[in-house]
Amino acid sequence: MSVELEELERELLGNPFDDGLRARYANALLEARDVESAETQFSLLLNQNKDNSAAHIGLAKCAIQRNDLEAARASYEDAKGCDDFSPDAHLERTFGDPPKVRAVEMPDNVVELLPSNAGITTFADVAGMEKLKKTLRLQIIEPFRNPGLFQRFRKKAGGGVLLYGPPGCGKTLIARAIAGECSAEFYSIGISDVLSAYTGESERNLALIFEQARERSPCVLFFDELDALAFSRSKSSSTSARTVVNEFLVQLDGFNQSDSTILILAATNMPWDVDGAMKRPGRFARQVFVPPPDEDAREMMLRMKLEDVPIEHIDFSLIARNTDLFTGADIDGLIDLAKEDALAEMLSDGQERPLNIDDFKEAFEQMTPSSIDWLKTARNLVKFSGADSSYKEVEKYLKSIKRL
Repeated sequence: MSVELEELERELLGNPFDDGLRARYANALLEARDVESAETQFSLLLNQNKDNSAAHIGLAKCAIQRNDLEAARASYEDAKGCDDFSPDAHLERTFGDPPKVRAVEMPDNVVELLPSNAGITTFADVAGMEKLKKTLRLQIIEPFRNPGLFQRFRKKAGGGVLLYGPPGCGKTLIARAIAGECSAEFYSIGISDVLSAYTGESERNLALIFEQARERSPCVLFFDELDALAFSRSKSSSTSARTVVNEFLVQLDGFNQSDSTILILAATNMPWDVDGAMKRPGRFARQVFVPPPDEDAREMMLRMKLEDVPIEHIDFSLIARNTDLFTGADIDGLIDLAKEDALAEMLSDGQERPLNIDDFKEAFEQMTPSSIDWLKTARNLVKFSGADSSYKEVEKYLKSIKRL
């Protein structure tokens, strides 16, 4: 217990009927994350005075810490009925009356908008991965494009979808393609667009982003590196990180109730670091595993990336067969190494020549798939996760691969 808490406790023992002192003690307990003790003190305040709005507000904040938003809303409504009520900025933004439409322009660095008539990415731009595309069409795209049909079968459109998998497998490209397939505007949100060094600014940024999304629907809102924005509160000692997660949860719950024309996507390389509450129904309940590209996808990538490069005697199917577990980024690296080997020889001999299979053989010796470390971590997670079914797709994929 901190020195401040000890002093407040001693003072309160000497003067147990001082409402102001008890309120300070309760808020200090809440600040120290002792939610259970704080709730006890706020309840004692209400026993002494049912019209103490500060006590109702304190209970609302405690409920938010427990992720019980219904209880938090009820306590805040009770506070509003008190004569001494003074609005709390955070709770008002969360549970207050819907704000009037304001002429608020989102800063250019917060939202990246792809115009509907140019620069559209679709599944045609994603090499191979037909099984994954079929899953995405059924679970995400068609419910979004045909909400009436799916509503008749009690299948809700909109909501949140988490894309996860090894780095470099095209999760961001797939998110853009989903937006293109849905004929919706695409907003990409990075860590720097949300997190701020100033207290309360990160939460304000999140609220502003969601507000603008409502004004610009139908749209796709994409949060990259979700593990950084919604890091597991059980693993974090940062108070500011916890409040950002709380605000994120509140915003997601608000969308779940009313916005079927807004699709919220997120991507992460480390799903095990994302706060568990983010994966509950109504938030990112749908989680889609994005594996390393399959053999057909790798061959298509090679053909697309070497389309305008002078080549000869290159067996694309042979290279694709020998790049098992290579990510899209690994394929780029392999091609770059092959080009470097070819250019080094040309500069040495003074003779220009096309890229050939020998250049790729040299490049192979310098590379290993970057996905292996991730898959080993995932394998251990699946092995020791017990009854957790979050990673069933990963488990099935691990059983299907020969090299690990």
